[in-house]
Amino acid sequence: MRIKITKSLVFEGQDSNTENVSKTSFPAGEYLASLTPEGKIEVINTKMMKAFFSFSQFREKVSLGEFIVVEA
Repeated sequence: MRIKITKSLVFEGQDSNTENVSKTSFPAGEYLASLTPEGKIEVINTKMMKAFFSFSQFREKVSLGEFIVVEA
């Protein structure tokens, strides 16, 4: 799916290569998102940095207007 982040936000991001977690900036714009086998929603910032959200966290971001689902 594609989502739009409406304002610049900072999330805990995970590096795909090292699996280290650090604060990652997600500027306003469109991003790819997918459902992981663990049931989390993965928002991809770059090929190496990703942020993971539970369904309830994702739903909260949508209800606050921080995320907009552009394409499911």
